[in-house]
Amino acid sequence: MVKKGLYIALIVSLVFGVGLFSACRPHGHHKGAEFMVDYVTEVLDLNEAQQEQLNQIKVELMGKVTQMRANKAKFHDEIMAQLSSEEIDQARVKSMVAEHKAQMDEVIDLMIVRFSDFHRTLTPEQRTKLVNKVEDFHKWHHNGWE
Repeated sequence: MVKKGLYIALIVSLVFGVGLFSACRPHGHHKGAEFMVDYVTEVLDLNEAQQEQLNQIKVELMGKVTQMRANKAKFHDEIMAQLSSEEIDQARVKSMVAEHKAQMDEVIDLMIVRFSDFHRTLTPEQRTKLVNKVEDFHKWHHNGWE
């Protein structure tokens, strides 16, 4: 009877442990973007048109991020080839970094334009809520340790 109880306890603890560790795995950027859209929608109490615009922005930006991630493997392979070679081709590495930086700048510019367009659709009350939420985040993340 005791052995049977120990086996059951062992199996339950293993199942629980596997479940716990599988919940800790990363869920990808799309889940984070979806969370942010839902959060902004709730906090700012967006109307249907604003929600649709925010979803379009999310889709467009996630497309750009997916493109950049697709290039990540190629970038990694080229860096590994450079590290494996007798001498590093500095011009090629600088070119690769400049290309990646240009892609990042493109995404940042797009984010600024889309955020500005979205900001124009907000009511004064929503802008006040946005400012208050940003201030709350600032206080939370900069709580006097600086």
